[in-house]
Amino acid sequence: MAGNCKAVIFDMDGVLFDTESICLKAWKAVGRDFGLADIEKTAIGCIGLNVTDTRAFFQRKYGEDVDFAFYKQECSRHIRESIERDGLPLKPGVREILRFLERKGCPVGLASSSSEQNVREHIRRAGIDGYFQTVVGGDMVEHSKPLPDIYLLACGKLGTAPEETVAVEDSPNGLRSAHAAGLRPVMVPDLIAPTPEIEALLWKRCGDLLEVKDFLWDKLGDVQEVTRIPLTGMCNTRDLGGYRAGNGKRIKPRRLIRSGALADGTPEDWEVLLSEYHLKTVVDFRTGEERRQKPDPALDGVTYVENPILEEEAMGITREQSDGSSVVKKVIGTIRENGSTPLEYMKNMYISLITEPFSKARYRRFFEILSDCEDGAVLWHCTAGKDRAGVGTLLLLSALSVPREQILADYMKVNEFARKEVDKLMKLLTEGEEEAAVRQEQAEAVRLLFTVDEAYALSVFEAMEKECGSVDAFLEKELGLTAEKRKRLEALYLEDI
Repeated sequence: MAGNCKAVIFDMDGVLFDTESICLKAWKAVGRDFGLADIEKTAIGCIGLNVTDTRAFFQRKYGEDVDFAFYKQECSRHIRESIERDGLPLKPGVREILRFLERKGCPVGLASSSSEQNVREHIRRAGIDGYFQTVVGGDMVEHSKPLPDIYLLACGKLGTAPEETVAVEDSPNGLRSAHAAGLRPVMVPDLIAPTPEIEALLWKRCGDLLEVKDFLWDKLGDVQEVTRIPLTGMCNTRDLGGYRAGNGKRIKPRRLIRSGALADGTPEDWEVLLSEYHLKTVVDFRTGEERRQKPDPALDGVTYVENPILEEEAMGITREQSDGSSVVKKVIGTIRENGSTPLEYMKNMYISLITEPFSKARYRRFFEILSDCEDGAVLWHCTAGKDRAGVGTLLLLSALSVPREQILADYMKVNEFARKEVDKLMKLLTEGEEEAAVRQEQAEAVRLLFTVDEAYALSVFEAMEKECGSVDAFLEKELGLTAEKRKRLEALYLEDI
């Protein structure tokens, strides 16, 4: 539920840094050099333990006389050499989620089984130490993970109740510790996949920190949870009903629906939209070629309006073409040619959606269509339902005075709703490449094309404010939404709370 999380505490190894793979390679080298049997299994079993508990684990495995101090010293030597040679790699999404939590004003802590000095040195070298309000190391408590001491101390230092605190962990011992302390455990698996026992402890399991960020969007702050209409063939269709607007109002249910392409819907999906949501109007933001490739289904009693946001020759700047592989390669080529970054590429694309005269005129037409729909639900869509439909939704919710945090929460939810599709496409569009560097570059291009980032939406707000001084002024001057026309929209689509 929204608004029930007050702080986030991260584990370090395997969550923020890819140190566990380095550590595992080091232990394997030690095992090879000194004949320690099953060292990989032993090392994995020690993930999340402090030095004292790790020594005890080794003694149970190799006997009381095992020279753990020597082996640990050798392991540390291998780790140091690896870091000096290759650096200490951050896990994907670390900087993004820390910046997100900072903007949210959410307290952030770090609770690691490593020593406090070691933890602080790692985050200092990575340049992320300023994001953490508290750091707790394994040498600061009597009992390390899986007992709850570390997380209880971290919550105490942050001043937050455990039940209102999220713990981001990768290891079973860490998750047991967080759960025992009463926190909400979120797992990002690294070297160890969760067992049924661990799955039962989790509040959420995420593939990476970017997914954690998306998951936390409507869990932090005063925004309502964003849910999808449970359709079989359409993963990104949602009713905006219930979002709070200004003046004690909220959006009426079953009136405003955003979606991706309709072509993949099933007969059962159409029945839900027609009978339960009373669908009356479909606004198609796609180009003519896109419509020809995947036409919308003809539904009885539904009016279809073609309102392409982009001209035919402008297509290719978003993910929405049939040949995904060629689009990815085109994007990579454009980024290389311009010397820009993927983030800047997408931000510029979004800005063009509200500054190019053709697109601007089409969004103006979108509001005219909305003003003419007096009953039933209006559904608007593009192909993925994230860029053109996303900006259209952003503009509409702004016109209805929905708070920006709620608008952003709705915008970001596509990453969760479409995650399975994105994962499948990333695998499909990168599996043919043999070189690791090329695969990585293509994977990043696929990710930016098929997902959304808060920065994209914020670039739209910033562009409107830059052009006209405020979002309200932009809506009036550039999209024709006078005070009278906005009142018309409010009368059609808002109700008293």
